Amino acid sequence: MSSTNETHESWFQNPRLILGIISIFVLVGVLGWFTAGEQEDPQFPYRNGFISLNAGGLTIAQIRDKAVIPIERALSEIDEIRTYQARIKNGNATIDIELDEQIYNTDTVWQRIKSDIAALEGKIAPIKSTVNDRAQDTQGIVVAITKPHSLDEKRRLALKLRSELEQIPTIRSVTLVGDPQEQIVIDYSMQAMRDTGASPYKIAALFENPDGNAATLQSNGLTTNLNPIGKIDNINKVKNTQLQLSDGSTLSLSSIADVYYRTNPNAPEQFILNGEQVVGLAISLPANTVRVTEVGEQILDSIETFNRRYEHAPAEVVLFQPKWTAERKSGLLLSLATGCIGVAVILIFMMSARTALVVVISIPTIALCSLGVFTAGQGIIHQMTIAGMVLSLGLMVDNSIVLAEKILQLIEQGRSKFDASADAVKALYKPLATATATTIAAFLPMLLATGSVADFIASIPVLVILCISFSYIIALTLVPILARFTFKPQGLKHQSESKFGRWGRKVATVALQKPKTVSLVFVAMCIGTFILPSKTGEFFPKTNRNQAYVDIQLPYGSDIVRTSQTARDVSRAIASYTGVSKTFSFSGSSGPRFYYNLVQQPGETNIARVVFEVKPEVDVSSLTARLNSDLPAQFPSTFIVARELGQGPPIESPIELRLISDKRVDLYRAAEEMLAILTSREETQNARRAFSYGVPQLSMNIDQHALKSANLTEQELSSYIAWQGTGLHISSLLYKTEPVELLIQDTSSSQDTERLLTLDVVDGENAFLPFSLLANAQIQGMLGVETRRNGRKEIRLLSDVKTGIDEEAILLSLLPELYDIANRYQITLELGGEFEESAEANSALLLALPAGFVLLFVALILQFNSYRLTLLVMLSIPLGVLGAPAMLAVVGVPFGFMSVLGVLALTGIVVNTAILLIDNAISDIKQGIDKNEAIIKAVETRLRAIMLTTVTTIVGMLPLTSAQSPLWPPLAWAVIGGLITSTILMLVIMPIWMNLLIDPKKYVQRINECTK
Repeated sequence: MSSTNETHESWFQNPRLILGIISIFVLVGVLGWFTAGEQEDPQFPYRNGFISLNAGGLTIAQIRDKAVIPIERALSEIDEIRTYQARIKNGNATIDIELDEQIYNTDTVWQRIKSDIAALEGKIAPIKSTVNDRAQDTQGIVVAITKPHSLDEKRRLALKLRSELEQIPTIRSVTLVGDPQEQIVIDYSMQAMRDTGASPYKIAALFENPDGNAATLQSNGLTTNLNPIGKIDNINKVKNTQLQLSDGSTLSLSSIADVYYRTNPNAPEQFILNGEQVVGLAISLPANTVRVTEVGEQILDSIETFNRRYEHAPAEVVLFQPKWTAERKSGLLLSLATGCIGVAVILIFMMSARTALVVVISIPTIALCSLGVFTAGQGIIHQMTIAGMVLSLGLMVDNSIVLAEKILQLIEQGRSKFDASADAVKALYKPLATATATTIAAFLPMLLATGSVADFIASIPVLVILCISFSYIIALTLVPILARFTFKPQGLKHQSESKFGRWGRKVATVALQKPKTVSLVFVAMCIGTFILPSKTGEFFPKTNRNQAYVDIQLPYGSDIVRTSQTARDVSRAIASYTGVSKTFSFSGSSGPRFYYNLVQQPGETNIARVVFEVKPEVDVSSLTARLNSDLPAQFPSTFIVARELGQGPPIESPIELRLISDKRVDLYRAAEEMLAILTSREETQNARRAFSYGVPQLSMNIDQHALKSANLTEQELSSYIAWQGTGLHISSLLYKTEPVELLIQDTSSSQDTERLLTLDVVDGENAFLPFSLLANAQIQGMLGVETRRNGRKEIRLLSDVKTGIDEEAILLSLLPELYDIANRYQITLELGGEFEESAEANSALLLALPAGFVLLFVALILQFNSYRLTLLVMLSIPLGVLGAPAMLAVVGVPFGFMSVLGVLALTGIVVNTAILLIDNAISDIKQGIDKNEAIIKAVETRLRAIMLTTVTTIVGMLPLTSAQSPLWPPLAWAVIGGLITSTILMLVIMPIWMNLLIDPKKYVQRINECTK
């Protein structure tokens, strides 16, 4: 029969109700794990995009004045835009746009940008503009069509596979990579022109309306649509097009020219795999909505089905991000499971088996409840989500340990299990609430911070706060119920008899008896943490992938053929290194954005990127260093740099100097002086100009009088040049899946100046004139590219740093000289690269710190109602901060962004110990115990709980110190180091501080007032 107390139990003590509610949350967590969206990394808001301008035939100055400047003015009126950077070349331009870090409703801003650009279309015509607001999408799956040998057949199969893949509803887009483009060429020779007298301009005019003219008939109440008349929808119609000669006769084009399909030999991009040009498909999946691994399996099944139709499988998967998603998830899960097992072992070792069982049961319960709420709120499972749970592992048992210890203590004092559970909850609900609130306050800055870096880690504070909140709920509800079923009274057993109790009493007694000596030891230990040498390195760590890449940049003006050949040569050189298993390259662009922080450079014929993979046993970092040492010597006229895949925002180089002014000569002079300074430092490497002084360009000086006498126009004259060059574009035919370019070209032309000047042209009287009578050619140095930033001319200098070097320290040492040069030439100098990104990351957290301190202050005032005790708890925070850099120095891990997160996480953990010690001491003082004895008893009573919390948190962190990803060791070691020092220093110095700041008269007076 139940006791009277048990009969009148409160609702939160009802086992059926509590177990039922918790079971529901656990079930939701299990379902969420298997059904929620899943990806490798968090997705950022779409704050980056670009406007591409296509202006065939126009010069840099024409594009700048006609289109770029008007667009810049429109963009300057949109407050949400942070920067806009224009890159202008002959024939095209791109304007990169970055929105403010605080903008999250990005779709609205991009819609306004599109509307404003659309309003300028008439003004900037004939320049065509396209706004791409999804430039951040990751194309994590790349497929190559490697067979058959024919490039046009590869393209045909690629288009066919693309159509099949697009049937998978969870795929966002499938785009061609290294598209060789299809052309219909009217191969019209100079001799044929002499024979017929028909100029290329006249032939091009035959196809002014390739779409034809449609018509509609209405008769007897019926509407009949006629197919377009004159529409070019196959190559035979081009061949059969009739050309009227000057004598009135007609000939079909096929009788005077070869008409055939081909791939574009000057296609702007090429994809090369194993030394052979292939056609690829880059697949992008929607962010935050799908389970990447499951969609990846669907894609692999579709590709396998496609390959089975052919004798030799044509499709090969080159890059497959879902593989890394699964590996990252399984690696962190292993860390979580290892941590859980380690915590369970520690609990069993340091507590009784029954008490440990109760606390161990609470771990998966808290984790699954938190996960259930997270996924129910549309949370996405990725590496940050699981890392948040691993980080919470030690924190989530804290409340359960304290409450279980209290219940056991009361049972050992003779209370019934029911009374002990109820009294423990009543005694600890407030201090545990304060401790929980202070821990939440520590993670609040991470949660409230804005910007790309804050978005990257946003799931960590969310999961930690959920786990801590549920740990409080579980401690006050589930733990008492489990204790009632599992704990057994073992008679009166004083804490002082325990080993931890004896240690705690000794430490506190020594501290109170010898405060000066202990304080000196405390100061010495603090100083010792500062004198340890720290390791320098990158602020954002690398990844653990077996992939890396080599960026190649040839001189401005290099064509795609030369760039592709260089990429082939570099690929072969990389493949010769032991352990390299695969190489492939993209020329004419940096290729698909297969990893979230890759710097993209689309539409640059002088750049290429070689991606390589190594065998598991190969150290990517060492191989990258070797390549950076060897490749520049093998390719002296080419800029080459090998890089590992990294974390954090996309950064082209660690050091980036932006020089801004409207005076180009001053910009160049200042740039050369600054470049000399960067090059002179031993710590830097690959210091370079990210601009061009100029490229050779052919300038045609036209004799306008002679041109008019010949009854010709400049447009007709330019058509001859294009015909003898890469081809005169006639039209884009839209009768296939992709547009087919129709052009006329003399493929026998050598395409040099001598050929051009000996060319004959047909005048208005159908007579032949030498081209040299109408124009002469001159080679001039012209600007190859013009760059602008926020409406002003800009040039950049870039530099890498050697391995293990702190780029921020180098840059800070150079700043006085750099700013002196900038002031002397009256230009604006801005710092970019890793310096800018790390400053923004730290600033985002620092701006949110006040909110955390306010919550911490409120919680402490509500708990203690004392400025003194609030200050006392605050004094404990630096104790954890001291140990983080010290531990990182000992293990040789650089202090970077993840270490900063570890220090912030320490704040909540450290103050919990102080709160429990102070609360316990005050409770004893209120019962009339002497202050010194109360302080000693607080340490004696709480030492085991403190040690349990410290050790379990450390054990929970240890798997992350050896995690495959370099992202987590800095955070884990920072937490471990801070916990060790804070625990030791807290036990040493906290009794002294408590003795100084706790006024027992205040609490005795309150007791007397209550008695009266």
